[in-house]
Amino acid sequence: MSRYRTRSGIVLRRYKTPSGDIILSLLTPDGKLKGICKAGARGQHASRLNLFQHLTVQTFERPHSDLLTLTELVLEGALTGLTDPSVYPFAHFLSELADKLYQDDDFVGQAGFELFSGGLRGLVRHPDPDRVTLIIAWKLLATHGLFPRVQACIDTGAMDDLTHFDAGRGGVTTASIGRGLRVGVEATDELQRIGTGTVREVLEQPLSSSAREGLWAALEAYLTVQIGMLKSLGALRLLRHTRLESATAAA
Repeated sequence: MSRYRTRSGIVLRRYKTPSGDIILSLLTPDGKLKGICKAGARGQHASRLNLFQHLTVQTFERPHSDLLTLTELVLEGALTGLTDPSVYPFAHFLSELADKLYQDDDFVGQAGFELFSGGLRGLVRHPDPDRVTLIIAWKLLATHGLFPRVQACIDTGAMDDLTHFDAGRGGVTTASIGRGLRVGVEATDELQRIGTGTVREVLEQPLSSSAREGLWAALEAYLTVQIGMLKSLGALRLLRHTRLESATAAA
Protein backbone atom coordinates (compact mmCIF):
# COMPACT_ATOMS: atom_id res chain seq x y z
CA MET A 1 0.00 0.00 0.00
CA SER A 2 1.42 3.37 -1.04
CA ARG A 3 2.41 5.77 1.71
CA TYR A 4 1.79 8.69 -0.66
CA ARG A 5 -1.61 10.37 -0.80
CA THR A 6 -3.00 13.53 -2.39
CA ARG A 7 -5.65 15.66 -0.68
CA SER A 8 -7.14 19.15 -0.95
CA GLY A 9 -7.67 21.38 2.08
CA ILE A 10 -7.51 24.80 3.73
CA VAL A 11 -4.74 25.81 6.13
CA LEU A 12 -6.13 26.20 9.67
CA ARG A 13 -2.90 26.56 11.63
CA ARG A 14 0.72 27.29 10.83
CA TYR A 15 3.69 26.78 13.16
CA LYS A 16 7.40 27.32 12.48
CA THR A 17 9.79 25.12 14.41
CA PRO A 18 13.20 26.35 15.68
CA SER A 19 14.85 24.34 12.90
CA GLY A 20 12.88 26.21 10.24
CA ASP A 21 10.36 23.51 9.40
CA ILE A 22 6.72 24.53 8.93
CA ILE A 23 3.95 22.46 10.51
CA LEU A 24 0.51 22.92 8.97
CA SER A 25 -2.97 21.81 10.00
CA LEU A 26 -5.37 21.54 7.07
CA LEU A 27 -9.09 20.87 6.96
CA THR A 28 -10.03 18.54 4.11
CA PRO A 29 -13.31 16.76 3.24
CA ASP A 30 -11.72 13.55 4.53
CA GLY A 31 -10.78 15.10 7.86
CA LYS A 32 -8.08 17.21 9.43
CA LEU A 33 -4.45 16.46 8.72
CA LYS A 34 -1.17 17.67 10.17
CA GLY A 35 1.91 17.76 8.02
CA ILE A 36 5.41 19.13 8.05
CA CYS A 37 7.23 20.94 5.27
CA LYS A 38 10.94 20.56 5.85
CA ALA A 39 13.13 23.64 5.87
CA GLY A 40 15.08 22.41 2.86
CA ALA A 41 11.92 22.22 0.74
CA ARG A 42 10.26 25.29 2.23
CA GLY A 43 11.76 27.81 -0.18
CA GLN A 44 9.91 26.59 -3.26
CA HIS A 45 6.63 26.43 -1.32
CA ALA A 46 7.02 29.58 0.82
CA SER A 47 4.16 31.52 -0.79
CA ARG A 48 1.78 28.57 -0.34
CA LEU A 49 2.25 28.09 3.40
CA ASN A 50 0.06 30.91 4.69
CA LEU A 51 -3.14 30.68 6.70
CA PHE A 52 -6.42 30.21 4.83
CA GLN A 53 -4.72 29.08 1.60
CA HIS A 54 -6.58 26.37 -0.32
CA LEU A 55 -3.95 23.76 -1.20
CA THR A 56 -3.69 20.40 -2.86
CA VAL A 57 -0.95 18.53 -1.00
CA GLN A 58 0.86 15.29 -1.56
CA THR A 59 1.71 13.64 1.74
CA PHE A 60 4.09 10.86 2.70
CA GLU A 61 3.40 8.80 5.82
CA ARG A 62 6.58 7.92 7.66
CA PRO A 63 6.58 4.93 10.02
CA HIS A 64 6.31 5.83 13.72
CA SER A 65 5.62 9.53 13.01
CA ASP A 66 2.51 11.49 14.01
CA LEU A 67 3.17 14.06 11.28
CA LEU A 68 2.77 13.54 7.56
CA THR A 69 5.57 14.86 5.36
CA LEU A 70 4.34 17.37 2.77
CA THR A 71 6.21 16.57 -0.43
CA GLU A 72 4.22 18.68 -2.92
CA LEU A 73 1.96 21.72 -2.44
CA VAL A 74 -0.17 23.23 -5.19
CA LEU A 75 -2.05 26.46 -4.56
CA GLU A 76 -5.68 25.95 -5.58
CA GLY A 77 -6.83 29.37 -4.43
CA ALA A 78 -5.85 32.15 -2.07
CA LEU A 79 -8.76 33.39 0.03
CA THR A 80 -7.74 37.02 -0.35
CA GLY A 81 -8.90 39.71 2.03
CA LEU A 82 -8.92 37.53 5.14
CA THR A 83 -5.73 39.09 6.47
CA ASP A 84 -7.36 42.54 6.59
CA PRO A 85 -7.38 43.69 10.25
CA SER A 86 -11.15 44.18 10.12
CA VAL A 87 -11.72 40.60 8.96
CA TYR A 88 -8.80 38.52 10.25
CA PRO A 89 -10.12 38.02 13.82
CA PHE A 90 -13.32 36.49 12.41
CA ALA A 91 -11.37 34.16 10.10
CA HIS A 92 -8.96 33.23 12.90
CA PHE A 93 -11.89 32.39 15.18
CA LEU A 94 -13.57 30.13 12.61
CA SER A 95 -10.27 28.40 11.85
CA GLU A 96 -9.52 27.78 15.52
CA LEU A 97 -13.07 26.51 16.02
CA ALA A 98 -12.73 24.05 13.12
CA ASP A 99 -9.29 22.99 14.37
CA LYS A 100 -10.65 22.28 17.86
CA LEU A 101 -13.90 20.76 16.64
CA TYR A 102 -12.45 18.18 14.28
CA GLN A 103 -9.93 15.69 15.57
CA ASP A 104 -7.40 14.09 13.24
CA ASP A 105 -9.52 11.00 12.60
CA ASP A 106 -12.89 12.77 12.26
CA PHE A 107 -14.68 12.69 8.91
CA VAL A 108 -15.64 16.21 7.79
CA GLY A 109 -17.45 15.49 4.54
CA GLN A 110 -17.81 17.67 1.48
CA ALA A 111 -20.76 19.56 2.99
CA GLY A 112 -18.81 20.43 6.15
CA PHE A 113 -15.76 21.45 4.15
CA GLU A 114 -17.81 23.65 1.82
CA LEU A 115 -19.58 25.23 4.79
CA PHE A 116 -16.23 26.23 6.28
CA SER A 117 -14.64 27.40 3.02
CA GLY A 118 -17.83 29.22 2.01
CA GLY A 119 -17.88 30.91 5.40
CA LEU A 120 -14.35 32.22 4.90
CA ARG A 121 -15.29 33.61 1.49
CA GLY A 122 -18.42 35.15 3.00
CA LEU A 123 -16.34 37.09 5.50
CA VAL A 124 -14.87 39.10 2.63
CA ARG A 125 -17.87 39.25 0.31
CA HIS A 126 -20.68 40.01 2.75
CA PRO A 127 -21.00 43.47 4.35
CA ASP A 128 -21.68 41.90 7.78
CA PRO A 129 -18.80 39.49 8.58
CA ASP A 130 -19.85 39.52 12.23
CA ARG A 131 -23.17 37.85 11.47
CA VAL A 132 -21.63 35.52 8.90
CA THR A 133 -19.24 34.31 11.61
CA LEU A 134 -22.10 33.72 14.04
CA ILE A 135 -24.05 31.64 11.54
CA ILE A 136 -21.08 29.59 10.34
CA ALA A 137 -19.91 28.89 13.90
CA TRP A 138 -23.30 27.53 14.97
CA LYS A 139 -23.59 25.51 11.75
CA LEU A 140 -20.12 24.03 12.20
CA LEU A 141 -21.28 22.79 15.59
CA ALA A 142 -24.29 21.24 13.85
CA THR A 143 -22.05 19.28 11.43
CA HIS A 144 -20.45 17.71 14.49
CA GLY A 145 -23.77 16.83 16.10
CA LEU A 146 -23.45 19.56 18.71
CA PHE A 147 -26.25 21.94 17.73
CA PRO A 148 -28.36 22.82 20.80
CA ARG A 149 -32.05 21.97 21.21
CA VAL A 150 -33.83 25.17 20.25
CA GLN A 151 -37.24 24.21 18.89
CA ALA A 152 -38.86 23.89 22.33
CA CYS A 153 -38.12 24.44 26.00
CA ILE A 154 -35.88 21.65 27.26
CA ASP A 155 -37.79 21.62 30.57
CA THR A 156 -41.45 21.90 29.57
CA GLY A 157 -41.57 21.33 25.81
CA ALA A 158 -43.26 24.73 25.33
CA MET A 159 -42.58 26.36 21.96
CA ASP A 160 -43.44 29.96 22.86
CA ASP A 161 -41.67 32.65 24.88
CA LEU A 162 -38.27 30.99 24.53
CA THR A 163 -36.02 33.65 26.05
CA HIS A 164 -33.11 31.85 27.77
CA PHE A 165 -30.21 29.68 26.63
CA ASP A 166 -28.86 27.01 28.97
CA ALA A 167 -25.31 26.31 27.79
CA GLY A 168 -24.73 23.52 30.28
CA ARG A 169 -27.69 21.46 29.08
CA GLY A 170 -27.53 22.63 25.47
CA GLY A 171 -30.97 24.09 24.91
CA VAL A 172 -33.43 26.93 25.38
CA THR A 173 -35.92 27.58 28.17
CA THR A 174 -38.96 29.79 28.58
CA ALA A 175 -39.11 33.07 30.50
CA SER A 176 -41.08 31.35 33.26
CA ILE A 177 -38.30 28.79 33.73
CA GLY A 178 -35.59 31.41 33.28
CA ARG A 179 -32.64 29.03 33.42
CA GLY A 180 -29.43 30.08 31.66
CA LEU A 181 -28.53 33.27 29.80
CA ARG A 182 -31.33 35.62 28.86
CA VAL A 183 -30.98 36.12 25.09
CA GLY A 184 -34.54 37.02 24.12
CA VAL A 185 -37.09 35.56 21.73
CA GLU A 186 -35.48 37.13 18.65
CA ALA A 187 -32.19 35.39 19.39
CA THR A 188 -33.83 31.99 19.89
CA ASP A 189 -35.79 32.52 16.66
CA GLU A 190 -32.46 33.16 14.93
CA LEU A 191 -31.04 29.93 16.36
CA GLN A 192 -34.04 28.06 14.99
CA ARG A 193 -33.46 29.58 11.54
CA ILE A 194 -29.77 28.68 11.69
CA GLY A 195 -30.66 25.11 12.58
CA THR A 196 -33.09 24.62 9.70
CA GLY A 197 -32.27 27.17 6.99
CA THR A 198 -29.41 27.88 4.62
CA VAL A 199 -26.83 30.56 5.36
CA ARG A 200 -28.35 32.75 2.66
CA GLU A 201 -31.86 32.38 4.07
CA VAL A 202 -30.73 33.30 7.58
CA LEU A 203 -28.82 36.37 6.35
CA GLU A 204 -31.94 37.65 4.60
CA GLN A 205 -33.74 38.07 7.94
CA PRO A 206 -33.11 41.20 10.06
CA LEU A 207 -31.42 40.84 13.43
CA SER A 208 -31.33 43.47 16.19
CA SER A 209 -28.09 44.39 17.94
CA SER A 210 -29.42 43.07 21.27
CA ALA A 211 -30.25 39.68 19.75
CA ARG A 212 -26.84 39.57 18.10
CA GLU A 213 -25.07 40.20 21.39
CA GLY A 214 -27.21 37.54 23.06
CA LEU A 215 -26.23 35.02 20.40
CA TRP A 216 -22.54 35.80 20.86
CA ALA A 217 -22.86 35.38 24.62
CA ALA A 218 -24.68 32.08 24.13
CA LEU A 219 -22.06 30.88 21.63
CA GLU A 220 -19.14 31.70 23.91
CA ALA A 221 -20.79 29.95 26.85
CA TYR A 222 -21.69 26.92 24.77
CA LEU A 223 -18.22 26.60 23.24
CA THR A 224 -16.69 26.73 26.72
CA VAL A 225 -18.85 23.78 27.75
CA GLN A 226 -18.42 21.75 24.56
CA ILE A 227 -14.81 22.29 23.44
CA GLY A 228 -13.21 24.83 25.79
CA MET A 229 -12.40 28.51 25.48
CA LEU A 230 -10.83 29.61 22.19
CA LYS A 231 -7.78 31.88 22.33
CA SER A 232 -8.96 33.84 19.30
CA LEU A 233 -12.03 35.10 21.17
CA GLY A 234 -9.97 37.77 22.95
CA ALA A 235 -9.02 39.60 19.75
CA LEU A 236 -12.49 39.04 18.35
CA ARG A 237 -14.14 40.64 21.40
CA LEU A 238 -11.87 43.67 21.04
CA LEU A 239 -12.70 44.05 17.35
CA ARG A 240 -16.43 43.66 17.97
CA HIS A 241 -16.31 46.22 20.80
CA THR A 242 -14.46 48.69 18.57
CA ARG A 243 -16.95 48.18 15.73
CA LEU A 244 -19.88 48.62 18.10
CA GLU A 245 -18.44 51.85 19.49
CA SER A 246 -17.86 53.19 15.96
CA ALA A 247 -21.42 52.32 14.91
CA THR A 248 -22.82 53.98 18.05
CA ALA A 249 -20.77 57.12 17.46
CA ALA A 250 -21.86 57.29 13.81
CA ALA A 251 -25.50 57.00 14.84
